[in-house]
Amino acid sequence: MGNRQSAYEEVISLFDQLMKIMPKFVDGKKAILDMKDDGGRNWRQMEWIGFWFEFFLEKNLIPVLGGTRGPTFGTTQFDFKKKFVWDLKAHPSGAKNLILNDQIAIKNCVQSENGLGFIIISGATKYDNEKRDFKKWHDNLKGGTSTYEKDRVARGAPSRRRKISFEPENLNALWFDDIGEINSAVKDGWLKSFQTDMKNSNGKPRPAKFQFNLGRVPKNNMIAELRII
Repeated sequence: MGNRQSAYEEVISLFDQLMKIMPKFVDGKKAILDMKDDGGRNWRQMEWIGFWFEFFLEKNLIPVLGGTRGPTFGTTQFDFKKKFVWDLKAHPSGAKNLILNDQIAIKNCVQSENGLGFIIISGATKYDNEKRDFKKWHDNLKGGTSTYEKDRVARGAPSRRRKISFEPENLNALWFDDIGEINSAVKDGWLKSFQTDMKNSNGKPRPAKFQFNLGRVPKNNMIAELRII
């Protein structure tokens, strides 16, 4: 069983506190401005919901429950550590796959920290209008079009429509006790590789990540589930 029971007890205490303070509706513009005004690191990011969740936990839970930012492996820093390390993920309801971190970083963390968990918040999202008004607002706030965006246009790649709001619905906790559980998940087919052989705009290879389908996780690994609404 490893640390599964202790990890369960820790994440339930996190869930209990989150339930007391979790907003029913998160407006994208307000969330981005809150991160920017409070010195948040990632207010410029397009996928703002996941970064808002990290910011929200760091601002509201660490002062109450204790803990710190998580450890770093390579270029990957995990989001939160109390007794155990947890990474935070946001997942739009209805989306099939959820992308996790760099595979090597995940395995190194599991080995050195005696397990690793992922706290996943899922919920309903609404999207930008046809005129891309939200994107224009965010680009203007950032001071103009980013280098990444200019490169996308040059490549002729389509622009993803931005999410403009988020309504939290569920919290889940995924847990891996050891490397053996990760290997079993891959063998069983519910944990898969993502962005293998993909490259960044500068031509350098992207590190392979893991992805999984939230609905296919065995109960042994999905140690906690909580309906917010």
